[in-house]
Amino acid sequence: MKIITLVENTKNHSSNLINEHGLCLYIEKDNKRILFDTGRTGNFISNAKKLAVDIEDIDAVVISHGHSDHGGGLLSFLKANNKAKVYMKRKASENHYFNFMLLSKNVSIDKKVFDEYSNRINYIYDFTEIMNDIYIITDIENHYLVPKGNKYLYCKEETGLFRDRFEHELIMIIKEQDGISIFTGCSHNGTANMIQTARNTFPSSSIKAIIGGFHLIKIPILKCLTSPQEEIDVISKKIIEEKVAKVYTGHCTGEKAYNKLRSILGDKIEYIKTGSEINI
Repeated sequence: MKIITLVENTKNHSSNLINEHGLCLYIEKDNKRILFDTGRTGNFISNAKKLAVDIEDIDAVVISHGHSDHGGGLLSFLKANNKAKVYMKRKASENHYFNFMLLSKNVSIDKKVFDEYSNRINYIYDFTEIMNDIYIITDIENHYLVPKGNKYLYCKEETGLFRDRFEHELIMIIKEQDGISIFTGCSHNGTANMIQTARNTFPSSSIKAIIGGFHLIKIPILKCLTSPQEEIDVISKKIIEEKVAKVYTGHCTGEKAYNKLRSILGDKIEYIKTGSEINI
């Protein structure tokens, strides 16, 4: 399985690619081509061309949750690709906000996606195999800490704003003969909870890798404040306990938290920048 990071917050200094606060992963498995999230804008399409990835050949898109830094490029994708199915939870189409002091920002996915391309959207309500050995887990268990930064994130209904419970978040699992890989998006439900959910869903499979953001920047939109060491320790301990072979992270994990994780996990963990390619 090959994974190329089409967009992430960072890039190598010499790269001619575009980076942005967001995440988009391109995955090739058994002649199937998948996007996991689409970044904040359509910049991932420009990067894809430079990385020899043909957007028109994508077979499926999975949107990890309803925030614009993960689904903001979806409208651009749907205009560029006329065949791929898009998978998400229905609540990902609802209204989502970031609130901090006097700052309030709408972080929803563009409603044009749902108005103009409703026939391309497949809402997932429970555990589903969307393609051969590619699964969506919709119900995430709650045994461990969730990120402190969640307190700044809200959903909007007719009665007003309320604290987001992240019922719009999902996990994608890719199963191979030698184990499973866990794709997390932002891990608003907690990375340790996602690992535990995957373990309970696939009890006899080893965990080859976990890939995605861990939401360890308290205020990602302002790019400041790393989560406390307690959160770092919970994630690290769970990775070690479950014998996760490899960790690939970036985006909302933040470089400070990444360095703390690396001090514990060593070479088991790698940072995925825009343009990086890994083979699992």
